[in-house]
Amino acid sequence: MSASPPYKGAEWEEFRGLENPTERELVAIMNKSKFYQLRFTVDDKGKMWAWDSDEALHGAVIFGMTGQKDMNNYARGVIGYFDINDKSGATPHKSGNLRVIIYNSRSVGTDFALKNRTMKAIAKRINDKGDDKVFWSDL
Repeated sequence: MSASPPYKGAEWEEFRGLENPTERELVAIMNKSKFYQLRFTVDDKGKMWAWDSDEALHGAVIFGMTGQKDMNNYARGVIGYFDINDKSGATPHKSGNLRVIIYNSRSVGTDFALKNRTMKAIAKRINDKGDDKVFWSDL
């Protein structure tokens, strides 16, 4: 994340996020994040980076980690909690069902996201009932 202000000139070791996280690791870092939400990117081979959504934007992380601009060759998205009982959806939630939003679904979004084994496992629960149900949106 060396392209975003607090990370300018930072090395790979200073990245404050996860590389190829498990779902358990995603939830753990999400619970520590400011708004209980993470941003993530997935490349064409399924490599995933996830970080606190308050820390940096997708393009800054991609540039910081690879040295290249994102030419729409990464899935970009957000993962957080979703409370079925909250009708407004405006409040960040500390718990609930997982909600995944893929931003660039018209290009590479969902196709690349599902190349990652953790995202594929999460997507399998889209039609489940109760607390295990995942809400997946393509924008």
